[in-house]
Amino acid sequence: MNKPMLALVAVIWSGAAAAQTGTACLFTPVELTPFLGHTPRAGVTSTSRQGSVGCQYGMADAQGIFFWVRVTEKCDRQAFQQQARTRQSASGKTNRIFGGVGDEAFYSPGGSATARVGARCVELSGLRAGSKRVITEAEVQKLLALAVSRLGT
Repeated sequence: MNKPMLALVAVIWSGAAAAQTGTACLFTPVELTPFLGHTPRAGVTSTSRQGSVGCQYGMADAQGIFFWVRVTEKCDRQAFQQQARTRQSASGKTNRIFGGVGDEAFYSPGGSATARVGARCVELSGLRAGSKRVITEAEVQKLLALAVSRLGT
């Protein structure tokens, strides 16, 4: 097989692998533009030692400022509720509960939102730091619902 054909096979295989294992890069930069007030760089995936998969969307004109999506495969109700308590404690503000987003969901005015779907959680963070505008609570709920719809099975 020639080199261009091998490269094409590698690209197709990596895309198929990502579709099978899931990815945390649930948005395109253009989709995030109206929410963040800027068009971020393409998402870059990473996996934590705990097994969660993350995707960071960097601000194009600033280094070290990100909007994050994190998907955790082992996130039962107890883990979700612990995360909600931790976020509320860290922000010092009462979490807002979102109905109709996954099995349960909350928004922490400190800059993150999390939804649980079965034994999986999806978290959006950097909602304040990674944005050039104030994202409304309704917009956060819409963005989190979109992420949940893209989790796949």
